Amino acid sequence: MEDNMRNLSVLLIEDNCDDEWFAKWALNKIGLTNVTTARDGHEALLMIHGDDRKGIRESCSPEIILLDLRLPKIDGLEVLKRIRDDERTKNSTVIILTSSEDPHDKDVCNRLGVTAFFPKPLTEEVLVKLKFPGCSDAS
Repeated sequence: MEDNMRNLSVLLIEDNCDDEWFAKWALNKIGLTNVTTARDGHEALLMIHGDDRKGIRESCSPEIILLDLRLPKIDGLEVLKRIRDDERTKNSTVIILTSSEDPHDKDVCNRLGVTAFFPKPLTEEVLVKLKFPGCSDAS
């Protein structure tokens, strides 16, 4: 693993504590330790885009977004659409984490340009196959 990978910021958007633990464990195993967590879609969008109505700028600009599709308040597909609709985040690396087998979900995610679509729980073996932004090799 390259040293510059350690500095990549990750936003994990996950409402299930067990799935959050597994994801953080897998990320840590490949050296991604700069991880912030949002527990619902509304919180995630506030973290990414801020709240213009209240004059709050984004609090994080993650290089990698790990997004659960089944979230409270605002579901993952809507979060993904808003990420892609915003000029600041439209090219963000988004990895979908889900237990959904729904082909419609996969179709929408693919049309919106996700980097990968992984079943939960996330594992180290799956992550090492990815090419991360700013890195020539993730292993």
